[in-house]
Amino acid sequence: MFETRTHRLAAAAVAVLYIAIQSFQSFVFTRLPEAEGTVQALLQGPLPLNLARATLMLLSFFGLAYLYLVACGLAFRRKPLAAVAAFLGFFAFCLLELQLRSVELFYVYLELPKLYQAATAAGQVRVLEIQSVFQAVQHALYFPLGLAQALGSIALCAALGGHRFDWLARLAFGLNAARLLLRSLDVYVLGTRFDTLYSVLYLPLVYVIFGATVAWLCLRRET
Repeated sequence: MFETRTHRLAAAAVAVLYIAIQSFQSFVFTRLPEAEGTVQALLQGPLPLNLARATLMLLSFFGLAYLYLVACGLAFRRKPLAAVAAFLGFFAFCLLELQLRSVELFYVYLELPKLYQAATAAGQVRVLEIQSVFQAVQHALYFPLGLAQALGSIALCAALGGHRFDWLARLAFGLNAARLLLRSLDVYVLGTRFDTLYSVLYLPLVYVIFGATVAWLCLRRET
């Protein structure tokens, strides 16, 4: 089913759009004023550029779920169990991202700044505490989120290999797994020692990973 040209090109288009959205997010981060303290960070939430970025990132995970479904569908015939395991990992990743980004957009960015500006001094302290709790929960959930995507990428690499262009997908998802595992090691074990390096490499890695995925989807043919 997913080996049809229509599905492959639609998934490739999703990957291209995701690259564009990530590029836009990087642009927004350079345009937003640097927040000095939690209050300024909170009040930056409803800025139009930030809302546009957050909305596009939220919507992108619906597209990524389809992209991963097509990728796993292409591998299903060769190794069905590994392909199903891969999609379960990707689905868990997309589901957690959608939940976190929905709360972030609709509550942290849109609702909390209004509550803060309308509150008394004591109320403002409580709003900032809510913001801090969300950030702590978000930080904790990014561990299973990243692990699910990494395991999905590893399983997909194991399932692929029956087509001459599958090396492109193995490169993309293998690199993605390595990126995620090293990032988790840095954040949750070492204590963000390489955070600056990761920030510099993040967007170029998006280009490489999803660019290779686009090439794979476009070059692969029905068997």
